[in-house]
Amino acid sequence: MLNVCMSMLDSAARKAAALAMDGHNVSSFEAQLQIAAQRIQVATAERAVQEGNQYMLPASSSDQGPGRSGMSGTWRLPSGVVPAAAVPEALATGRHAAVANATAALGALPVTTTGSTDTGAAATAGLGHKLQQLQGLLQALNQHSGDVAAQHAISSVEEVMFGCAVAGFDNASSRLQSAADAEALMQLIALYRNMVSMYRQSTAAAATMKIEVRSREALLTWVAYCMMFELAKSQEPLVRSYNVALSWRDPQYFVLCDKTAVEATLSVSSYLYEHSSPSRHQLFSMSDSGKGTAAFAVQFVAQDSRLSGILRQHQLDMDLSVEKHDAEVQRKKQLFAQLTAEASELTSQISTLRGQLRPLEAEQADLNRQASSLSRRLWELRFAVNADKLVEKELLEPQYALVQSQKSAVDKKVSPLQSRKNTLESKLADVNRQLQAAREAPASVIQPLPKNTQNAHQWVFWLHKPTVLSSLADISLLAQQLLLPTPCSSDVQSAIQVTDMVTSIVQHYNTHQVSRYHRPVQLFTGSQGLVKPFARAGVPGPSTIGPRYVDQITSKEQGVWYPDDLLPVMTWNGACTAADNSNGFPPTFNPFAAIDTTITADSFTERLPAQHASLQWTMLQLGSRAATPLDRGNLGIARQDQKPCWMSKPGYLAFTSMRAYPLMQLRQLCIALREQHLPWGHPAVVALVKQTVYQLGDLIWTNDSSTSSSSTGSMQLLWRRHWEAEGQELHALSYELQLLAEKLADAPREHDAVLLLGQLAAYLADWHSGCKEAARQFAAMTSKAAEQLGKQLQQARAHNQDGIARQLQAKQSKARALSLLCYGAGPLDASDVAHMLQLMVLVKHGDLLLADTALADELQQLRVQCHWVMVKRLPAVLAVLQQGSGISRRHAVEGPAGLAGSPLMTAAVAAVLQWTPPELQWVQLTTAAGHAWAGFHAEGSDGHLYSLNILDGTVLLDGVPPSRLPSDILQHPVYHCCFGSSNFDVGFTATGMYKTLRAIDGCYYSFYWAAASSTSQHGSTGSGRELVILETERDTGEQLQLLDVGVDGACGAWGRELPLRLRQLHSHWLNRQHKVIVLRPKHFQQHSVSFLIRYGVSDRIGGQSPPAAASSASAEPPVQATALWCWRVPHHLTSEHWLSLLSNYAHQLQTQPMVLADSSEHLRILGKFEDAAYIHVYASDKALSAPSAGSAEAQGAHVAARSVSTNLVTVPELLFELPRFGLEFELRGGCLLSKAHSGYCLSKYQQLVGQVPPRDSAGPVCAPAGAEMEGNSGSTSSSGGSSISSAVHYTLPGFRQYLVLEPVQEGSSDAPRPADGYGSKMVLVPAGQVVQTGSSSSGGIPWAGTASVAAPKHASATLLVHKYAVHPRFGHLRASDVLPRLQLAALYAATSSLMPEPGSMMTGAQTAVQLIRQSWVNRPLSPEEVQHLETAAACAGHLAPALRLLVVELQGSASQLQHLYDLAGAGGEDSGTTSSSKSVVIKPEAAVEYRLQAMKVLPGGWPLHRKLRLSSDVEVQVMGASSTAAASSMPAWKRLGQFHAIDASVPRCPVSPAYVEECEARLRNLVTATHTRSALKRSHSWLGLKRRQPDNSKCGSGGISMPEYPLTPNKSSSTPLESMMHAELQQSWEAHHSTSTPTAIAPIAATVISSMQVNVSKKRQEIQGYLAHHISYTSQAAGAPAAAFRLLQLSSSVASASLLDLMCCAWQPHMLPELNPFLSGSACSRLHEGVLVWLQLCVLEDKLARLGQHVRAGAAAASLLVQELLVYRKWDVAQHPKWLVFEVEGQLQIRPAQYDIAEHLITHPGAIMQLNMGEGKTRVILPMLALHWAGSKKHVVRLNFLSTLLHEAYSHLHQHLSASVLGVKLLLMPFHRDVTLTPQTARAMRAAVSRCQKVGGLLLVVPEHRLSLQLKWHELRMKGDAASLAVCEELQALANMPYCDMLDESDEILHHRFQLVYACGAREALHARPERVSALQAVLLTLTKLVDGGAEVCPELHSTGVAVWPATPNSRQVPSARFSCWLAQPLMLFYLA
Repeated sequence: MLNVCMSMLDSAARKAAALAMDGHNVSSFEAQLQIAAQRIQVATAERAVQEGNQYMLPASSSDQGPGRSGMSGTWRLPSGVVPAAAVPEALATGRHAAVANATAALGALPVTTTGSTDTGAAATAGLGHKLQQLQGLLQALNQHSGDVAAQHAISSVEEVMFGCAVAGFDNASSRLQSAADAEALMQLIALYRNMVSMYRQSTAAAATMKIEVRSREALLTWVAYCMMFELAKSQEPLVRSYNVALSWRDPQYFVLCDKTAVEATLSVSSYLYEHSSPSRHQLFSMSDSGKGTAAFAVQFVAQDSRLSGILRQHQLDMDLSVEKHDAEVQRKKQLFAQLTAEASELTSQISTLRGQLRPLEAEQADLNRQASSLSRRLWELRFAVNADKLVEKELLEPQYALVQSQKSAVDKKVSPLQSRKNTLESKLADVNRQLQAAREAPASVIQPLPKNTQNAHQWVFWLHKPTVLSSLADISLLAQQLLLPTPCSSDVQSAIQVTDMVTSIVQHYNTHQVSRYHRPVQLFTGSQGLVKPFARAGVPGPSTIGPRYVDQITSKEQGVWYPDDLLPVMTWNGACTAADNSNGFPPTFNPFAAIDTTITADSFTERLPAQHASLQWTMLQLGSRAATPLDRGNLGIARQDQKPCWMSKPGYLAFTSMRAYPLMQLRQLCIALREQHLPWGHPAVVALVKQTVYQLGDLIWTNDSSTSSSSTGSMQLLWRRHWEAEGQELHALSYELQLLAEKLADAPREHDAVLLLGQLAAYLADWHSGCKEAARQFAAMTSKAAEQLGKQLQQARAHNQDGIARQLQAKQSKARALSLLCYGAGPLDASDVAHMLQLMVLVKHGDLLLADTALADELQQLRVQCHWVMVKRLPAVLAVLQQGSGISRRHAVEGPAGLAGSPLMTAAVAAVLQWTPPELQWVQLTTAAGHAWAGFHAEGSDGHLYSLNILDGTVLLDGVPPSRLPSDILQHPVYHCCFGSSNFDVGFTATGMYKTLRAIDGCYYSFYWAAASSTSQHGSTGSGRELVILETERDTGEQLQLLDVGVDGACGAWGRELPLRLRQLHSHWLNRQHKVIVLRPKHFQQHSVSFLIRYGVSDRIGGQSPPAAASSASAEPPVQATALWCWRVPHHLTSEHWLSLLSNYAHQLQTQPMVLADSSEHLRILGKFEDAAYIHVYASDKALSAPSAGSAEAQGAHVAARSVSTNLVTVPELLFELPRFGLEFELRGGCLLSKAHSGYCLSKYQQLVGQVPPRDSAGPVCAPAGAEMEGNSGSTSSSGGSSISSAVHYTLPGFRQYLVLEPVQEGSSDAPRPADGYGSKMVLVPAGQVVQTGSSSSGGIPWAGTASVAAPKHASATLLVHKYAVHPRFGHLRASDVLPRLQLAALYAATSSLMPEPGSMMTGAQTAVQLIRQSWVNRPLSPEEVQHLETAAACAGHLAPALRLLVVELQGSASQLQHLYDLAGAGGEDSGTTSSSKSVVIKPEAAVEYRLQAMKVLPGGWPLHRKLRLSSDVEVQVMGASSTAAASSMPAWKRLGQFHAIDASVPRCPVSPAYVEECEARLRNLVTATHTRSALKRSHSWLGLKRRQPDNSKCGSGGISMPEYPLTPNKSSSTPLESMMHAELQQSWEAHHSTSTPTAIAPIAATVISSMQVNVSKKRQEIQGYLAHHISYTSQAAGAPAAAFRLLQLSSSVASASLLDLMCCAWQPHMLPELNPFLSGSACSRLHEGVLVWLQLCVLEDKLARLGQHVRAGAAAASLLVQELLVYRKWDVAQHPKWLVFEVEGQLQIRPAQYDIAEHLITHPGAIMQLNMGEGKTRVILPMLALHWAGSKKHVVRLNFLSTLLHEAYSHLHQHLSASVLGVKLLLMPFHRDVTLTPQTARAMRAAVSRCQKVGGLLLVVPEHRLSLQLKWHELRMKGDAASLAVCEELQALANMPYCDMLDESDEILHHRFQLVYACGAREALHARPERVSALQAVLLTLTKLVDGGAEVCPELHSTGVAVWPATPNSRQVPSARFSCWLAQPLMLFYLA
């Protein structure tokens, strides 16, 4: 609504301005527009005030009662019902209970009966039946969690599918029989892929090769394709005439780890090869653009009777539509002819009537003229008295009567004729309308199918193809898709993306079967599968088909359209399953698109761990010799600098050459196994070797030697061809593995190699029996090592060494897992299965809790790999178990016992249960439907029930795991929340409780089930019982119960009132004895206490504590809710024991318990910043009568109660904590103090809205945006309505998510209060993405848009805060860094409207433009910064087109030198930030929109609003040329002088320029230089200082004591140089202390400062009013342009001056005519002089405010007061106006000493000045020099900093020079030697520096960057190639640019270590190195002898670390030694140089 009002106002003002320029008087309209504008302003101001009043902090009150704290609201303690103590539930006994418990806890999974080992009907069932069984299995396994279920599901499907492929696709057991089988196969593929996708996303996937899982998925899909093609061949013979869509060579990329998969791949490739012929087309392939499929479709429909019948029926229907359309055409033609004849007849009749009327109408007109003439004459003679006139009157009256009679007669003739003509004309109009409608052609016919027969065949095929062919098409594209890289990169996306598909064939067909002329009797619905037919052309509009008129239609076909141009094209969107959601494919893509084979090969290459990514290049193998680079084998030698530290040089060379050449890989592996240079257990080596062995490589077809027919050949792996021959790779590998097994058997520390070698041997065992022996050796050695570790484990447990025992048990479990992995492939016998079962059981029961997370993760991954082994070998294991074992199957609960037991499973159970009976009758579990499970039960002779899960090794005894927690406890949410996947050694007590056998971190844990109480959270299980977990301390016996928080985290009845973070982020442990709830981190091993909760001590606020409860833990809990006293534990006490906190630190806890608010204004105010659910409130004893944390009831447990007195000054009334932001606020005396920002409190007004009280004189040009109601700025008053006159100001309307802080002044009173006068307010805004939420409509004119900052909703989020300072004078928000500044720009953009804000005189979009300009950087932007830029452009780009271009320019500048930051470790400002390296592209529509706005000229010739214009530099950067020529052109009326300039009406400045100098002189006179003691006494007395007693022993010239020279030289041993230096220092010391020091201050200083502050403020307001009036004044005499100017200002179409604009005018006087084009040159000069005086007064006013603060501070600021009084301005403001602006914006004043230094450096180029710390070198002097030199734009001002100071200097300069009205750009160039330069990147560097010079920017460098760039030039010059020389040329041009260098810390920068002293060229041998070494050794030998000889007289020589020794009186006894010592150093340096 606001934008609508402003748009209407703008439109009216522009039209009125145009009228004014045309010479019209629009003064009244201007007045009405002023009223309208004022009403809009008043409405928005009222809306702002209303919003501001909603967020005002309550005033403090002295009326306080129980539960109240001032006006802060009512508070109460949280309450809850603590759950009663639960007892273990009664245990069910008996056989049925044991079986039921075992079945539930065993976790057995169903197995299929489709394996090759099955017999009977299941084995002979068809493939369709097997597929249905697999679907049911996958659906059942999908209900189970854990990695075993997913692995079992994946392996079961692969077993069947790969087995079918190995058996052959023409085998009866591998063939699909029907379309139903095809659909079942497609459904199975979807279920399988979803299962694989879920497994990939789980943590278990990290244990397997990702590429191997992906390869098996692709292989299974390719097997399904072959099955589907075979089915299509059998059902549709035409398929045999076409090739398969897939290439038989592509499986070369697969990485497979078992022989079955390899043989399945060979079978697939063979099948594809046999069905591929160069003479045939491919079916359902997009590689030939679908030509083969189109030909197949034509042939198929021609042969298929069903589809041909459908086509014939459609053709009949289409012909009928054409006939009926033609009939309608003929009907309309006849109607058109009839209406044409009728219209002609009517036209003829009308023409006749017009002929009859024409003479009558002429006569009628003549009579009318006569009657009119006579009538006028009679009217003139009506009062005639003259006789002649009377006679004339008498003659005329009869004539008039005659004419009237004749006229009446003619009218009677005309009237019927005219009526008849009108009737005929009306009828003719109706006929013409009917004629036009009849002439219009009837609606066109859009046919559903093409007319061309072949095209129609294609359509009908795709619309009605058989199910088998549809499935074949789907599986064809899906199989090819699985070869694409995932996730899809941008390059691949661009290669496969399809974007030109327009029309859906199916949608068109289904839509246009029925036309308006004909409805077929039978409708056919077209269907589509995953492959969707589309057409690239579109359907024309119905109105464009055929001629427009029926008379133009000459045939039946006209007006009928056939889709012959819409040729069907296959499109693919993926399989539309969850498996494809994260692949990153485009919406529509071509999986057959040509992709570089290198990309495909790389996508099937396993990724090395991130820390070894530098070696990833060694993993890639392109597959063929032709594709392998010739220098591949030399890369390892050339890149030896990349050798990691964990690898030796020979090992590195072996590693890098392993996959260098495809046919040499296995040989290289044999060599590596022989030479033993590689660490076989390292993850990188494991990945490399697996990739080498498992990847298939090139496939070749070899013909049988007995025949020439290609059909009798076989598919082979080229890399392994003949590898099984004697002496070839397979035999060599077997031999080397056996040797390694023998070597490693006695080296347990090297058993990590078994992880690779054992699996490698097992894999090769399927091809060579010797490898099986090696695998068994590896398994045996690790099992033996595990047994040895078991003995050590027993000893450690015997000595209670828990930590050592856990480590030993972990090693033992790892060894057993490694042993089990050696059975992953190869043939199995009974002994192998027995060992496997035992190992799996021991691994399962060996998991334990580990403190070492890395080791725990490693064991977890090994367990996952063990599960893979058991799952894959399950058919073989079951086959061995069923051979003679007599295992029977029965239902899990019912049925007879089995027959003879299996000793293999009995031995496995005995591995953990030593007392297991030797013979057990094992029964396999089955469901009621007869489906088998991978679980077994056995009832022993001892009466116990034994259970075994052969997949994961679970063993149960009577339904309970021995020494382990059962699965129902492990899977319970309460357990999992705190204990994760940990398990424990537990014992089962008679009461049904599991208790840990050993203490963990000093605590025992107990677990049991109990009946759920009414207050417990048993919803997590839904079983009516709850899990109770107890923690008992070993030393104290204190017991804590873990409370259940429930599934929703609501904590049930006991804690639902606790704050959300306390419920969700902590575990809650209840101690019933002390009635305490301890809140700790969630993990049970973390015992730090965050909160303590006491209950049962008081049931109301202000109540007294009840008597101490009994100390018995079995005491009944209260039956009703009790108050919860919750105390936050200080951070430094969180490591203390909770009992110690109650006893020893109670006084630090009890002062502030947590409370809840029933109503609170403070909480409501804070709630606009943070969700109230995450705000914690703590109350003091003033608000609550809190019991002692160590109350009387705890005294029996040695808890001492302490009485603590609280003081209002030290203890706040309320404490508000915002933990997610790290903010805290204390309520003291009604004031909310910020603890995070010392010295600040929450302002009363929490919206940036305020009112400015009116003043007598004119106020500033605009009110400051950040001032509050008590602000100190005047209201606006201007003539002609040129600026806003409202007294209400606001900023960021519609945004509320912030807090306003203001400084506080600590006085002597108890309560703090906000500081008065000088000080900057602060605004806190959450950091995050800005979201525009739409318009606000709550009262008044709604804001154009509201905004918010998106913040995470979860309780654990850690959020950041951006701080913005409110400028005390100008009121705008200032950010200290780029990121918060860009977020502020996004906020202004999101809340922007067309109404300018009263403070800044800018709209939100214009403010966003200004803030983005101030955020210019040339470093990469962070993602958050880019996000804010995009938000700003999206929210306000339509209001300010320049904003979008400015965003593009900033992103382009930030990425211009991206190559300098891409290198890790490159220094510079914010080098850690990252941004996309993609080039920033400007949207054409954004540039066009800006150009149109820039070229548009307003009425009166005014150009685009100056605050919406881009600078010419930015325009050139973004668009290549400047588009604002109109902005600089002078309007015609001004160029021609068609106006009256304002000159005499602008007087001189009302304040003399000398006024400031007089005030400064008066302030300096307050400081006297006298040294009399009376003066000193007076100056100290009024400041409250203690006078220092002088020391009269030594006085200076003024009688003041002079301290002694502190450095006393040793005259006896000092050298002449030392004495001379001391003399100079002493002289300087005395000169310094002899000068007069101005330390005396006049007693009237405070009075003078106070009165001067008032006077200066009045002067500043006076001159501010003067500038406000005259800079916006336009007189009526100025003419029409002035009126137009005022009208445009009303709508803000032209800029109005603001205070910041006046500052810019200080150094840009040409802006004054832009702000008011009617000012003359002399008027502009006077106003410019006034601006300079105004700025000086601002500086003086700020200085007086600082002086006032120093005076109020008293003695603490005496030195600062003196220093400030002596500051005055020595320089000319007219010569350095930028310095003056720098002072005003920074609220500082340049000291005389600072100016002297700057002036000296300016006038003496090359000078070096030495400054003391604190003299403003970086913060004042350096900006002064930079502003002086950069403004000339003659040089590139280069600031040289030390690298340690660059960040601080850049931040300061950016904040005060860039993010200010000065707008100085800062350029960084962090060069590093490792940066790779190209001519383009070097040119970009030079362009950046050149632009920096043009815009007057500053280049910031450090010596390292500059010297690295210089060294890079030398390196490239020495290379000498063309590219390097081109870069050198660019670098030389960059170096030759005119630099003006300023050196910060010049003594360090000019040090020789910062000069280019690097060595260049090749390394050379040291000249005469042997001679030098010999001489050096001789010197050292001589010294040694001399030292030994003088040891008696100088024993220090033999002291450790002594290199020199002092000269002693006895040193003359060893003169040669002393001389040699002096000589040693230069000799050593000489010989080493």
